[in-house]
Amino acid sequence: MKTPTTVNEVAIVLPAYNEEKDLPVLLENIREKMADMPFKYTVVVVDDGSKDRTAEIARKAAETMPLKLIQHEVNKGLGEGIQSGLRAGWHLGDVVVVMDSDNTHNPVYIQDMVKVIQEGDADVVIASRFQASSVVQGVPFFRQVLSWGCFLMMKSLLPYRNVRDYSTGFRAYRSLTLGRLIQNAGPRFLVESSFACMLELLLSLRWIGARAVEIPYTLRYDLKVGVSKMRIMRTIRRYFNVIGRYWAKDVLPQAEEPTLHELRARLPA
Repeated sequence: MKTPTTVNEVAIVLPAYNEEKDLPVLLENIREKMADMPFKYTVVVVDDGSKDRTAEIARKAAETMPLKLIQHEVNKGLGEGIQSGLRAGWHLGDVVVVMDSDNTHNPVYIQDMVKVIQEGDADVVIASRFQASSVVQGVPFFRQVLSWGCFLMMKSLLPYRNVRDYSTGFRAYRSLTLGRLIQNAGPRFLVESSFACMLELLLSLRWIGARAVEIPYTLRYDLKVGVSKMRIMRTIRRYFNVIGRYWAKDVLPQAEEPTLHELRARLPA
């Protein structure tokens, strides 16, 4: 069933750890692309204990674009960074978009993602590497193998309707759906600190019955200047840990959905 959403503002969450090389280019790209889109936006940069100029770059960008900086005193991991950003973002926008901060995702796709949610076709929109017209440039072979392995594993063990790309960081979430997740799972709705948090977040949304749709996009890993923070073997181990926790979890029965205003009043930031 379609559930259209009025979108007046979008929150763009950027979890960042030592991204001084890539963040300036991405922020400028967001500023340029969002100027032509039919809704307001706020960027939420979550500086996860960076030891470089990441926070300084975000503060400077806030002089020319709507930007909120959240800082963790120490590095807590990607899961905590995304969690902090989503908790802030769903109070700011009608839709929350999460992107990697390494300039591998193009903000031009935000309008396509928002349109799907506006029209009521999904609660979660995933920019997927596995759609027929998607293009992947510069991704190391072992990263591609990990992504395919995650898809095949989930297809067999815990399939999520319409989802193929379980590990991408480029997604859009209906804020009302995020509020429902926090209401049911609590303010600490992610346990994983590693890159496996992306799988955990999808499975938690599957648990509350969120509808997902994928769109094609071009992943430009070749534009990334900074080094990757992913630890492959640790991520694989954590994937199995996440699957184990959700294996026996039944999807929650659908109840009458509150309004975004009601949830924001009930669950303050």
